[in-house]
Amino acid sequence: METFKFSLNRVRNYKSQVLDKEKKALGALQRQRNDMLERIDALEHFRAQKAAEIVEKQKKGATMNELMQYDFLIENARGQIMAAREELKKLEAAVEAQRQVVLSIYQEKTGMDKLEEKQAEEYRVLEAKATENEIMQVISNKLAGGGDDSEAGIA
Repeated sequence: METFKFSLNRVRNYKSQVLDKEKKALGALQRQRNDMLERIDALEHFRAQKAAEIVEKQKKGATMNELMQYDFLIENARGQIMAAREELKKLEAAVEAQRQVVLSIYQEKTGMDKLEEKQAEEYRVLEAKATENEIMQVISNKLAGGGDDSEAGIA
């Protein structure tokens, strides 16, 4: 019997390559999302810092121009935070969509791996039966040929 060869090996290898590529794309999207989260945190920290500074300036007595400058900085940060949160929503949707792509390809590849295991097991069973049949055939031939020859043939 010839050795076992998985007929869908090329397809499985292709799926593995596609899976690796899609995983890298998912990783890049996750990094972008994490960068955006860090940006939002930095902007919120900046806004909180400027809000605290304006309170201190008001307590100590500040000019209207200084208060307007702080107010502009705080409003600008608020606008940037809102824009960044919208971008974050888009990135999270892209990450989830890419996660689904990776999951789908992974399931296809895993299905092929399981199919290979099943076919390899079926091959081993058939190979064992073929070997058993050959042994039975040799034993039958020895028994049909006579008892004395069988002992000489075994030794």
